[in-house]
Amino acid sequence: MTAKQIALRDKQVEINYYQHGQGDTTLLFIHGWCINATYWKSQLNYLSENYSVYAIDLPGFGNSKAGRSNWTIEEYAYDVTAFIEEMKLKKVVVIGHSMAGEIMLHLALSNNPKIIGIVGIDNFKLIDVEFSPEQLKQFDEFFSMLKKDFKNSAPAYADLALFHPSTSEEVKDRVKSDFANSDSLIGYETCMKQMQYALMDAQRLEQLNYKLYLINSDATPTNEAGLKLHCKNSFQIEAISATGHYPMIEKPREFNLLLEKVLKEIN
Repeated sequence: MTAKQIALRDKQVEINYYQHGQGDTTLLFIHGWCINATYWKSQLNYLSENYSVYAIDLPGFGNSKAGRSNWTIEEYAYDVTAFIEEMKLKKVVVIGHSMAGEIMLHLALSNNPKIIGIVGIDNFKLIDVEFSPEQLKQFDEFFSMLKKDFKNSAPAYADLALFHPSTSEEVKDRVKSDFANSDSLIGYETCMKQMQYALMDAQRLEQLNYKLYLINSDATPTNEAGLKLHCKNSFQIEAISATGHYPMIEKPREFNLLLEKVLKEIN
């Protein structure tokens, strides 16, 4: 993978990105929390035969930077919009993993005519799920630990919640290393801002003018009842089994086939 860079938003943002292939349809991959664009390497290679494929590092992660202290979902959506405009991308399918699901949703609600479809990867699983007082207390305790000791708390969270028994040690080590080496301030702020934004996911999904496609690990359930209630323009879940939160690197071949199926439906 050969990296390229582009300055955006009055040169206040520098995006590191990878691009493979040529095609009438553009695939724009956006990574999740505390990781980077290299997690999409298998997809860039596999899909570049028929698509123009881009994967970006979000500012504050990987090798992208931004001269700001505001790390909201909205700001990230503005970054991605600026990238689409500056690169003159057309017929864009946005593919967002984890935290990037919220970024993708915010982009979709802008009704940008250049975006023709959206695909979430292991996200929107908890729509309308109510948490017990004990669970809410555990969340508060985790956020407190994350703020005090990000370098150790973030990898511990990955071990606790993001892997499947079949997840390889190589994948676990990669994720935990990326978590531990992330900027602790940006990592904490993005986590908190995503959680705040997600409180209104259900209401935002009701405004969505796109069909929501999801490729979700079945290691933890997706609350389909919530999606049925709020996705007025329908949704479709492609389940991938025996993976944790990172199916694109845990089972790349199976993941690529599912994504290819979804992309054919969008086109």
